[in-house]
Amino acid sequence: MTNIGRFKLITIALAVTFGITACATSTSSTGGNRKNLKRLRVNKEPELRKNWKDYTVHKRGREVASFQKGFAAFVYKINDDKKIILDDQWIAVTSDEMKAKAKIPEATLSAEILGHNQELYGYLIYRAADNVSVRIVDEQTVQLNYRYNRNYSQ
Repeated sequence: MTNIGRFKLITIALAVTFGITACATSTSSTGGNRKNLKRLRVNKEPELRKNWKDYTVHKRGREVASFQKGFAAFVYKINDDKKIILDDQWIAVTSDEMKAKAKIPEATLSAEILGHNQELYGYLIYRAADNVSVRIVDEQTVQLNYRYNRNYSQ
């Protein structure tokens, strides 16, 4: 093998190594990741909906440009001293009427929101099409990052 061939092979190996390392470190517990969002095998929404007053509930509407009706997600935060940071697109659900009108009209996923030491902070009910991650801020706080993906086929 020539020196140029070896140089190319070493360059490719280093690029692959750095790429794998970068991907592995971007999902650490200090950054937003899906490890802190534990997807449940069962749909927890009916149970949470019945007992919604036992939680601090927020709903997230669809993007302004969306032509679809309904909501994209719900956060059911356990009532304790822990905190879930949400962006300004989340609206607090404060009445039975608000809760009754708030529906996600498509298939949903249920997930536990986990924080420091895998402690349960609450639950997220969301559309499967959306991208979600949870970032641990400190021992009492997590930040939910929610990215709405518009479905053009519906």
